[in-house]
Amino acid sequence: MNKSSTSHLLKCYIWLVNTVARGPVSRQEIDSRWAKSSVNDYKTDYIPESTFHRWRNIAQELFDIEIKCNAHGEYYIDNASDIRRTNLNTHLLQMFAVNQMLQDSKDLQKQILFEPVPAGEQLLHVIIESLRDKRVLRITHQSFHKTKPTTFPVHPYCLKMFRQRWYMLAFSPDTDDIRTYALDRIQAAEPTTKTYTIPEDFDAESYFKNSFGVSNIRGKVENVEIKMDAYQANYLRTLPLHSSQQEIERDDNFSVFRYHIVPSFEFIQELRKYGSALQVLKPQWLRDQLRKDLECQLSKYQ
Repeated sequence: MNKSSTSHLLKCYIWLVNTVARGPVSRQEIDSRWAKSSVNDYKTDYIPESTFHRWRNIAQELFDIEIKCNAHGEYYIDNASDIRRTNLNTHLLQMFAVNQMLQDSKDLQKQILFEPVPAGEQLLHVIIESLRDKRVLRITHQSFHKTKPTTFPVHPYCLKMFRQRWYMLAFSPDTDDIRTYALDRIQAAEPTTKTYTIPEDFDAESYFKNSFGVSNIRGKVENVEIKMDAYQANYLRTLPLHSSQQEIERDDNFSVFRYHIVPSFEFIQELRKYGSALQVLKPQWLRDQLRKDLECQLSKYQ
């Protein structure tokens, strides 16, 4: 890799951020870690002082991260709490940190296993450029409900990852509505010369606020209460099903969780996976649906 290439320099900036993010660290320790790093294509034992401060300044411009020096001559991230609240920056830095550790510990690569990721990630750069430049995309999409792929224009509004899959939320001029497209169902995406605008009142985070996953976004929002046995409740505490999750009751045997959410098909599927450990308390229609589903499932084994 070209040492002065944009991609390599970006890795250097992110390496510095991740190194300092571990806690207050001296220049000597930074140099020591740099000498062992897989990012160090320069094969040097230290980072020149001018280079170090240039990377500090660029990291602040790119990621809004302030690397400061304390009274002991140690470097630290001043606005670490702000970074944790910025999902995109956090996600990018965490992805790089894991990749860097794998590169620096190649002997462990066979002992660290990942889930397979569906196709579609190769389209990310095209969609991101479309979002940036507000260029209409012409996509070829193969729906599960159709026998042949179709090609049509879309106006990308945002990207969202859910369960190892990337999804694009976009306005479809042909159907005059907003739809969600899984990237692994898009066979091709090509920017056009036409431009589009995103409505001023559109906010991606607010749009998905009451949803689980990516479907049925505009359904009716309801209060859903579930009763979970004590053991499985631990999983929900450590990884909530939804941002609205509240634990409203707890004893030695069970916990009751409440959600303010659209009970979409994806959410109901999520509840089903807990089997007998979970009982829906409210709303009644959801209790009835899950009971009917269980009866139908049971009949297949009789």
